[in-house]
Amino acid sequence: MIFLRMGTRIVFLRSANPRVTSNQLTETLGYKSVSFAQGQSDSNENSTLIFITPVGPEITDPDDAEFILLADETGTTVLADIINLKVCADIEKVDMGPRIVVFRVPGNENEFADMLSKNYDGKRVSWKDGVRLGEKEQTLISLTTQRLHQTIKSEDFFSDHILVDQNQKECFARLGREALFYLNHNLKDASLYEYRISLYDAYENYEKHYQRLVQVFSGLETGLVLGEGWTKDYAHIVMSIMVYQIKLFSFSSPVDIKKILIGLEYDETGHRMADLDLYNKKRKVSWTEVQKDQKEKRTKKDEGIFLRSELMKKLPEKEKDRILELESEIRKLIR
Repeated sequence: MIFLRMGTRIVFLRSANPRVTSNQLTETLGYKSVSFAQGQSDSNENSTLIFITPVGPEITDPDDAEFILLADETGTTVLADIINLKVCADIEKVDMGPRIVVFRVPGNENEFADMLSKNYDGKRVSWKDGVRLGEKEQTLISLTTQRLHQTIKSEDFFSDHILVDQNQKECFARLGREALFYLNHNLKDASLYEYRISLYDAYENYEKHYQRLVQVFSGLETGLVLGEGWTKDYAHIVMSIMVYQIKLFSFSSPVDIKKILIGLEYDETGHRMADLDLYNKKRKVSWTEVQKDQKEKRTKKDEGIFLRSELMKKLPEKEKDRILELESEIRKLIR
């Protein structure tokens, strides 16, 4: 599970002719013209948001920008391209805005914002005010509950961002050390889950099934695998069997995790690949719990085929391809 990533770069270009500069950058370098909200939603850690303003303003205020462009490149690459391709004739000054760090949290907006602003001597601001007030040696911490490997929409960020007087390198390193402290301190009982997943496979392809689980949890940023290994499971009061067990830490509810496991029990044809039992505390989570709000009930096999299809839609291509590869290897071993 990823808790932290870098955010987009912010660059202000002071131009004697903003329209000409904007046209040059869009036509020559392929940068995209965006609104302020769209720029926040469509940007990520590998992109740069460019504000083109007239020469006059002294403060780097996004409201002064006549054009806003989004480049799928780092700030350094953007500046190098502008110089190397000679599209800087009208540009008289370049200002860098604050660097951005995105912190994924389970919720509790006010608690996180309060602690971060207090412990980092930061100021709670809107994203626009953070861009306007922040300087290049400052960092804007943005909070969200969304997965960090994907593009995050502007409405999925908390309304309060934290502007801190610390450069991004130092701020990111400190947050990396302290992230679990903030998460543990602010989690409510209902938000924190520790699971046990018991894996059964008649063909004993435990390692490959374990890899399938890891690929899914990694791709969906669903949880953090705390450990795995063999343990005893008591099928009856007087009889124990050895079972391969995975321990998982997650913000996701038991029903959401169970949906993932049912989807991994079956392939696209409905062939049963393994049994994956889920335990939260001492309670076994039944597969029927995923159908609680469904009007039409499906058999477990049909539920498995459906949930597998839904799971594959959500997975990034890299993880999806790896899962299909592992399943192909499993089929070869059981022939």
